[in-house]
Amino acid sequence: MTMLKFFFNRFSKMVVLMEMLGVVFTAGWFYQLLQNPPGGFTKIFFGLYLFEYLFLRLCATVRWHKQARRYEGIELQFKKGMIPASYAMALTSGIGFFTGSALLLWPAVALIGVVAHVNVLLLYLHFKDKNQTPVNYFSGNKFLNALR
Repeated sequence: MTMLKFFFNRFSKMVVLMEMLGVVFTAGWFYQLLQNPPGGFTKIFFGLYLFEYLFLRLCATVRWHKQARRYEGIELQFKKGMIPASYAMALTSGIGFFTGSALLLWPAVALIGVVAHVNVLLLYLHFKDKNQTPVNYFSGNKFLNALR
């Protein structure tokens, strides 16, 4: 169980390391692509790849519930979404940086795109919801304090 926590817990140092490696490899790969411009599809998919990552990072960074503790409600879901994105980025950008191959770029765009799509749906529901019930009121057993 502890190995799973080490590799897949949202607060694990391994996930943070994978994201940092992914960002460094992506920057290096981007620099290589600027030196030797790729074909049209690679440019498009690399642009999507960067956009999806930046969108996920923005979602995970912003405080969506000012009145709640950090990483409650949708903030927790956004933090969890960074786990597969971090691993996909480290693997894809690492292979792209060292080999120059964009072969993994297309599946990575699809995988990170699914996570980004979930984030879009969560944001849509967040902005549509006008209910004033506090975050995690029922799932965090906060209603028990109100009954006392």
